[in-house]
Amino acid sequence: MLYSEAVDLALAELGARSRCRQTVAAYRADLRLYGRFCSERTQVSRSDLALEACAALGVERYLMYLRAERRNAPATIARRLAAVRALYRAVWRLAGLSRDPSREVAYPGGPRRGVRALRVQEAQSLVRAATAASRTPLRDALMLLLLVSNGLTLAELTALNCDDIDLARRVMRVSGRPQAERTVPLSSDAAALLRRYLRTLPAASPLWGNRTGGRLSARGVQYVCARAAHRAGLARPVSAQALRVTALQLMRAAGASEATIRALLGLRRAG
Repeated sequence: MLYSEAVDLALAELGARSRCRQTVAAYRADLRLYGRFCSERTQVSRSDLALEACAALGVERYLMYLRAERRNAPATIARRLAAVRALYRAVWRLAGLSRDPSREVAYPGGPRRGVRALRVQEAQSLVRAATAASRTPLRDALMLLLLVSNGLTLAELTALNCDDIDLARRVMRVSGRPQAERTVPLSSDAAALLRRYLRTLPAASPLWGNRTGGRLSARGVQYVCARAAHRAGLARPVSAQALRVTALQLMRAAGASEATIRALLGLRRAG
């Protein structure tokens, strides 16, 4: 099987499992790098590169290349290894390989740890701190409030448009994941802030804008999270995923059923 065919199959499987578009794009970029590495080591053009040749090299050599030559941090290596594992998991049997070579290597730094939720006081401090030294305090506070109260994914948050907000019904439509559009309720605090915020924006524009007038990127949202965590004096980094996990834990603490949590967060299984 050609490597390019294997990548297409693996990414199609990721998309079919409702992975967000940004995740699929990141995996595509990481698999392009892996293909370039294998092409150079085997001296075979990327258009003719076979998955069998990549497997024969062994994934450990690729990780050594990432550490020694590219000087990648452990977190970056772990992400790139995740992409390679997704590739082989999807196609190694279909390609006729005798084994999945990616399972023979461990993640750098040992087993991956889950994202930890924030305590209630930390989440409250984070939202308040979002307004400190910001050129867009209302925007930043709103983004963090929606992440921690509604548990949106990063893709869902960045994909929001003004016309996705229905203040009369106090709900919003989220659609960051393929074939996973859903409607979620807004708290009274979020609805009040959104009412003020929407007055400053054109009706059909992205809900979150950047300095140039375009849509705020995922990296921009993560920067807002990190800056607010620093301003709040939190001892550990905060990401959009950590706020989604926080939302899940707050829903459980409030007594929401697992079925309700799955519906609100767009999960197949609450976990």
